[in-house]
Amino acid sequence: MITIAQIALPSSPAPSRAMKEFTRVLEQSALLVEGDTESVSTTEIRTLRYRNQFSWRSICLLAIDTGLGQRMESNYGLPLLAGSADGVARWDKDSDQPVSITPEQPWPGTVIGAAELSIPLKENLDSAYVFLHALPGHEDALAHLWETAQNIFRTEKRSKISSYVDHKFGTDHRAPSSDVSLASTTISDFLISAGFELTQTEICSRLSLPADETVLAPLREAAIAKSGDYRLLSWTGGTPEEYLEDMVEMMTAFEMDMPVAGIVEAEANYSVERLIKSEQMMATLGTTSIITAAQHIPTGHLAGYTQLDFEPGKHSVIQEDTLVLKEHRGNRLGYLIKIDNLERLREQAPERTFIQTWNAGENEWMWGINEQMGFRPHTAVGLWQRKI
Repeated sequence: MITIAQIALPSSPAPSRAMKEFTRVLEQSALLVEGDTESVSTTEIRTLRYRNQFSWRSICLLAIDTGLGQRMESNYGLPLLAGSADGVARWDKDSDQPVSITPEQPWPGTVIGAAELSIPLKENLDSAYVFLHALPGHEDALAHLWETAQNIFRTEKRSKISSYVDHKFGTDHRAPSSDVSLASTTISDFLISAGFELTQTEICSRLSLPADETVLAPLREAAIAKSGDYRLLSWTGGTPEEYLEDMVEMMTAFEMDMPVAGIVEAEANYSVERLIKSEQMMATLGTTSIITAAQHIPTGHLAGYTQLDFEPGKHSVIQEDTLVLKEHRGNRLGYLIKIDNLERLREQAPERTFIQTWNAGENEWMWGINEQMGFRPHTAVGLWQRKI
């Protein structure tokens, strides 16, 4: 017997047994493909993030190898497990505080799988994402998790479903949009059987730190030589007030410029309010963001930006957005801002050992910059999609 349970939103930062088990399953999945768990947030960070839902609704599910008996149920009719150590919290819609907290009774069985459902709340309101995981030897949990996910998506009126899956490089699968080929995994095998199709691939690459200055120096010099009308600005954490509007414009452009494939169209509904709230949430999670931007001196407006994020408890840094507005391209600003941001990172977090980033297989321009800076392919990612 396999039971699918939902983890309740946590009411405190102290992780519950269920949140610890959820992280354990994700770490096992990461080890199989990536060889480490650097891409998996710590249980403490995941608990904080699960509580702070703003532009996305996240739903965490566990597959357990036995029945759970009589328990409180979620709005989707699933047995509820505590999200934090103080018990099972019940929430009213848009409430900042739980209306009740019920101490959790011990629950039996072994967790054999997990799924995270991500439902966008600001754009692509017909779409959703599912991330499926099963421990080796328990792949039968995937069908139960997917069936539950479908029921939730139908309740939420989401019909375009996407699933990102980590892969090793191989020759089993290739998307129409690029030449990046993937090796099969138990997850991709299941998704194919469930009617999903591969629509896009990404390269996950890493740059060892500290970066090689003999590689960066000539790239920096060439970029400086072409960037006379620009100057660099950097900040850590919240965006300075005078640049909020420009950042919203660039973040919108980044979303609209990203290579897309398959059934989900590019949409972006950013605002100053949304940016400020997002940055406040990042600070609550303990995530540090280092941003370097290029300012066009004649107009005073920002022309491009790049962002590095890192969480407590990890060795890695995540290279997030890099964008140069179309009217400012051709001045090697992408090189300039990325290389300068590496210097800011070295100053603020010299203990970090590598940067990890992802590029769509067809985004040869950005991959070319990263490769010249010293990034090397690590693993691949497949975007699998279907309609329900």
